[in-house]
Amino acid sequence: MHTKIIYKNFLINKLKRDIFNEIFILISNGGFVANVRFIVSVVVGISLSFISVALFTKWESLYQLESIFESSFLRGLAMLLGTNFSFNIIAFLTKGEWAITYFLAPALLAWIFVGYIVGTIQKGARNGVISGLLAWVIVLLIWILISIIAGEDLMAFFQGNQLFMTLGGIGGSALGVSLSSAAGGYISGPAEEY
Repeated sequence: MHTKIIYKNFLINKLKRDIFNEIFILISNGGFVANVRFIVSVVVGISLSFISVALFTKWESLYQLESIFESSFLRGLAMLLGTNFSFNIIAFLTKGEWAITYFLAPALLAWIFVGYIVGTIQKGARNGVISGLLAWVIVLLIWILISIIAGEDLMAFFQGNQLFMTLGGIGGSALGVSLSSAAGGYISGPAEEY
């Protein structure tokens, strides 16, 4: 009986030593810092996406949604997140309106801003793109989930002419966040390995 307890204590102490050694190796190689940097960049990207379009419209989009927020918070939140996907890159490319004012739409500028900040926090072009696209996907999923909970008709977004507007908005935001996060990561310095 006594040897079983000693052996059990030996295994527990060995496990503790192994875990401590793995954590020490991870921290000494910079992996812990890179993981924290990754998580922080994604959280900052998601948080900024809630107000980023309002930054480029002088907060007019929030003022317009104020009455909707008062009647239904979830519906207002769904519309606020939906403005992030309002730049239609398909219409921009097919209509031939090459005016710089049309190209610099608030939704595209918002994703460029969010992507650049995420890439700068993350470091490295590849890591910046990964973090930026992950933040973008999470915001897209939050928008869809909140729209479903709020009772919005999501099928209307994916039918007829609205389908091209939705796909154009999703494609334009993905392009903006991926290019700007790659630029932000490249400018901020070399990548840190996970």
